[in-house]
Amino acid sequence: MGIDIKPGHSPRSNRPPRYAVVILRDGEVIDKLDNITLYNAIRLIIEYHVDVLAVDNLSEIAKNSRDLARLSKIIPSWCKVVEVTNTGDTYIKTEELAQRLGLGQTNLSPIDTALVVAYAAYKGIGKEVKLTSDRVYIVVSKGRTPTQGGSSTDRFKRSIRASVLQLVKEIKEVLDKNELDYDLVVKESDGGLERGFFIVYAPLEKVREIVSPLDHKNVKIKIKPAYRSKSIRELKRNVIVGIDPGTSIGIAALDLDGNPLFVYSYKNPDREKVIETILAIGKPVIVSVDVAKPPEYAKKIASTLNAILYYPDEDLSVDEKQRLVNEYVASYNVEVPDTHARDALSAAIKAYKQVKPLIEEVESKIRGINGLNRDEVVLQILKGRPLSEVLEEAFMKILTRHESEEQRTRVERRKLTVNTEDMQKLQARIIELENTVKRLEEALRARDELIENLELELRLLRRRPVSEEYDRKINQLQMENESLKKAITEKNSIIEFLRDKIMSLQRIIVDTALGKVTIACKSSYVNDCRNLPVYVDNALHIEECIKYAKMYRTGLIVSKEFETLNWDDIRVPIIRADPLLDLGEYVLVEESLVKEIDNMWRKIEEIEANERKERILRMIKEYQESRRDASKV
Repeated sequence: MGIDIKPGHSPRSNRPPRYAVVILRDGEVIDKLDNITLYNAIRLIIEYHVDVLAVDNLSEIAKNSRDLARLSKIIPSWCKVVEVTNTGDTYIKTEELAQRLGLGQTNLSPIDTALVVAYAAYKGIGKEVKLTSDRVYIVVSKGRTPTQGGSSTDRFKRSIRASVLQLVKEIKEVLDKNELDYDLVVKESDGGLERGFFIVYAPLEKVREIVSPLDHKNVKIKIKPAYRSKSIRELKRNVIVGIDPGTSIGIAALDLDGNPLFVYSYKNPDREKVIETILAIGKPVIVSVDVAKPPEYAKKIASTLNAILYYPDEDLSVDEKQRLVNEYVASYNVEVPDTHARDALSAAIKAYKQVKPLIEEVESKIRGINGLNRDEVVLQILKGRPLSEVLEEAFMKILTRHESEEQRTRVERRKLTVNTEDMQKLQARIIELENTVKRLEEALRARDELIENLELELRLLRRRPVSEEYDRKINQLQMENESLKKAITEKNSIIEFLRDKIMSLQRIIVDTALGKVTIACKSSYVNDCRNLPVYVDNALHIEECIKYAKMYRTGLIVSKEFETLNWDDIRVPIIRADPLLDLGEYVLVEESLVKEIDNMWRKIEEIEANERKERILRMIKEYQESRRDASKV
């Protein structure tokens, strides 16, 4: 469903605003309504089972976060609210969105806008707006304050504080067990805790599943949501932020010239509110603390803001923090409300002094170059990029932008060459046609409103048939069931294969322990082998493997599909057998192959001994014959 507010209406006015609505199914318009209330639109969400409610600006259906909270109670949980003009980094105009989607119009009526936002949401454009709370406060406090009891008053107090401490521990264990992100602030006291305050970053329904409210005479547990305020749309300046986390949190912000922008402290260390406060000031480049071991809270803040976390080599002493702040206050006359704000300011000043030489170096390099933004150059260098690379990239962008401007200027000049008199005639004709179109649109709109109002009343008087919806749902569930059966069959096949694999591995392990299995080296890694048989897995390595086998008096194992090799030709044992298991650089083979290799070496030695013997006998015979020939002469 796409929705757009009617001209002259506002959620802030006393009278109920009116809206235009377009409903799509599978990208096709199935209903259009005009001049209806927001309550009518929400009823249609239920009637049509709308999955996405699309708006171009969230403020058209809610004027503040309280209105969003009320809407979250009546909009069905299955329906997402999407702000289609929100791209995440910036906002675009609805007219530009219409051009991008091929619905290009310049003067969009409310019903046109409703169609554009509905179609944009159907195409997956925009950002979902979380109506429900995404963080929850859990407060554990005393149920009563003992005022009577005489000598037993202190015992009663310690008992209540111990109960608060015990509940805080139990809630912490439950949150840790369910892996929920949270911050915890406690107020300690003699014998236990006065108060425990959890900020849990999870939906309210999730928290209430694992933690229940409690109203006992001694202790209380309160669970309440914290609704998100509207997001900030644009960050205009880079800042250095110092924070001092604790029961109260101090925040200080400086610009990259060291000027103070914000120094304050809050009693409630809600991480999301702290982030919203920082983003309201500017875009954080550095988040700094005053201790050498940064707390987890500061790490989470820096990570969320995608900023560099700065911390000193040693904890800043109270004297050093006071000296830094006093010098700064004397220069800028800034008010520091308390010690938390002071510690945050000292951390920010320390971080600024650390990067100040870099800022001054950048200023000296780019002085006189109008097209460069110093802060952006500093930011890129802080991220680890070299200055030369950053400057080259910036120069390329400036040159590209200059060429684009020149091209645009040439186009505009060509447009100006059109005959001025013809332009005036065309403009007059356009105005005349536009007036005619407006009159026809007004008449058509009045008729459309009458028809749509009558259709709406008709729908209210009759029940919508649901058999088709049920059939569709049944078919969908049947398809899901078949898909799940197929997935189960595939997984059972995989399990059976793995079970056979495990059984095979078990047998090999037992055979290895009994000495029935030995290891052989693959020919690809023969240079790293010593005295092991070689499994020839690549014919290209055969010459190298033969040399290795002769050197270490071992043999070659080849697969049964390997091309024919005769061991008596190369005088190296060759055995045809497949490995039992492939181990990457090695394979496992039967131990009996080693004995077979030894037997073959004995055969080879016998053959070579016989050949030596025959060679010697042949030499003797030749010598004797030569002696006989000599005697005859």
